[in-house]
Amino acid sequence: MTRKVFLLGLDGATWRMLDVLMDRGVMPNLEGLVRRGASGVLNSTIPYVTPVAWSSLLTGTRPSKHRIFGYTVMENREGRVLSFLANRTRMKAPTVMDMYHQLGRSMISLNMPMTYPPREEDGVIATGMMTPSSESRFFHPPDLMDELRARGIDYRIDISLAGKEQGDLEDRLGAYLADGAARFFEDLDGVARAREAAVLHLMASKEWDLFQVNFIGMDRIQHYLWREITRDGESAAKRRAYEHYAYLDGVIGRIAERIGSGAALVICSDHGFGDVRGNFYPTVWLKNIGYYAEVGDRRTPALLLKSILKKLGISRKLRAALEKSDKSLAKKLIYIGTSKVDWKHTRAYAYVTNGIRINVRGRDQFGIVEPGAELESVKRDLRDRLLGLEDENGERIVKAVHFIEDLYGVSGLEEAPDLFFEFDDDHFHTAYYNVTQAPGVLDKGYSWRQGDHRRDGIVVIAGEGVVPGKKMNADIEDILPTIFFMQRLPQNDLFDGRVLEEVFTPEYVSTVDRPPPRSYEAGRPEGPGDEDSEEVVDRLKGLGYI
Repeated sequence: MTRKVFLLGLDGATWRMLDVLMDRGVMPNLEGLVRRGASGVLNSTIPYVTPVAWSSLLTGTRPSKHRIFGYTVMENREGRVLSFLANRTRMKAPTVMDMYHQLGRSMISLNMPMTYPPREEDGVIATGMMTPSSESRFFHPPDLMDELRARGIDYRIDISLAGKEQGDLEDRLGAYLADGAARFFEDLDGVARAREAAVLHLMASKEWDLFQVNFIGMDRIQHYLWREITRDGESAAKRRAYEHYAYLDGVIGRIAERIGSGAALVICSDHGFGDVRGNFYPTVWLKNIGYYAEVGDRRTPALLLKSILKKLGISRKLRAALEKSDKSLAKKLIYIGTSKVDWKHTRAYAYVTNGIRINVRGRDQFGIVEPGAELESVKRDLRDRLLGLEDENGERIVKAVHFIEDLYGVSGLEEAPDLFFEFDDDHFHTAYYNVTQAPGVLDKGYSWRQGDHRRDGIVVIAGEGVVPGKKMNADIEDILPTIFFMQRLPQNDLFDGRVLEEVFTPEYVSTVDRPPPRSYEAGRPEGPGDEDSEEVVDRLKGLGYI
């Protein structure tokens, strides 16, 4: 019989906060699991953003294989350069849902990012972040939401972020977080309690070998209230945050109790957390140093075409249809006519968080940088300039710059930046690549955004055969191979992650049958992946992601 495994995602969980909470007695269930099981730091992907990290967990591979590098995915071919929101249709590696279907195993998946759109073969699923809207078909079987509603469960994917109100985002979020963030916590608590109710119902009523669910509360609290909850003293918002953390600890305890002694419980986060000092605008920076250019007020053919299209009232849908036309020249004209980028004078550009792509001749549609010596010179120059970035106090803010070939062993991928940069933990800035006009390349940031991601997430593994109190250091792509190991399933020959054998006793390891690795196919998700996604964009903006 396959050993059951419950994978509990605590989005944004970090030991920087959990250690404090356990010391203060706020999370006794988690503390008990840490004592009885194995725990440690779970290194996220680079960049450490939600779609990239969860894609690596769901596939057991690095971004170079699943090809998700941010909240958007770029297509740079056939005479066009287009950007789409990332979702499952853009992933190149098979997911755990694909693998379980091919193995004939049963699973339940709730609110995991990057699982939209769902497939009939997924079993029981309700997708998570990057789902277009609550009106889309984000679940399977078709009567799943009816079943939950019949039990009084008002299941929601995420908090509202005051999204249904009119007005400027800054004003909406200000009202949402006013009065000790009362509305925010009411919203967050409602989402979490409905999710727990759905979990407990489905655990008891459906067959499953693997149950995976993601709770978003820690991430949302820490984005908005990191400084509030980490400073000394008490406040209404801090009290409510601690209450929510205590509630999540109760969820951990109730799940651990219900899965029983024969099952394994894996708790992990997609990334860690820390404070944020301000915003960085990489496109503005590239423009200032002469690497990026936009079409000015000159009456160029592109601007003339743009003017004509505007006068004709060309719609977004019609433009998309034209871009998908088989006529490459039409694609090129439509794209150039609706773009601000001056490709003839752009050597580098940013289209994902903390990544920069070089506009290379022969690889990129409008490339001007020659491959070879010129490309390497540009990369080195950008690296040196990034490492030299200073804040208003003259302190350097970037701690590392990675070339993709050094990070992932590949280069020249259609979807990938050529280099990634990481901020120093004590001088962390959020990168907004879609801002092209700003007074400077750095500023103080948004008043409502107090925290941002760090690479060091968390992992806890508890169950039969786990060494009590064992400490470990793992990568996020190690989680799925380790689950397959515990369930005696064939490893995927594409896995980049390793089995975390060191957390198990030698006796347990010796009893585990290991079928030979095999190949799995990436499923083709049903339904469109690029439908109207304004709700996703608004949600991402409300969290400060784009």
